[in-house]
Amino acid sequence: MTAAPADTDVSERTKAIARGLVNTERAAVGSRLIHGMLQLTCRDGGYYWISLDGGRVLKGRGPLDSVELQPRFAAAMERAGR
Repeated sequence: MTAAPADTDVSERTKAIARGLVNTERAAVGSRLIHGMLQLTCRDGGYYWISLDGGRVLKGRGPLDSVELQPRFAAAMERAGR
């Protein structure tokens, strides 16, 4: 079981992106706060990393060696999570 970050630390956009990743079955249920980012387990390996303000979405093993996903992808996941 992973610890959920405090609601006050995470923006509504970040929460919507995370819900969208889970709703579209790209990420497993559950998240945790690591290195100032929300981490979700990616179903095809690695992790999704979402900044607490929702401005950046990364995919990879860690926040320093991940690639930033296109803003349109983040916007689509936000819509899927609303």
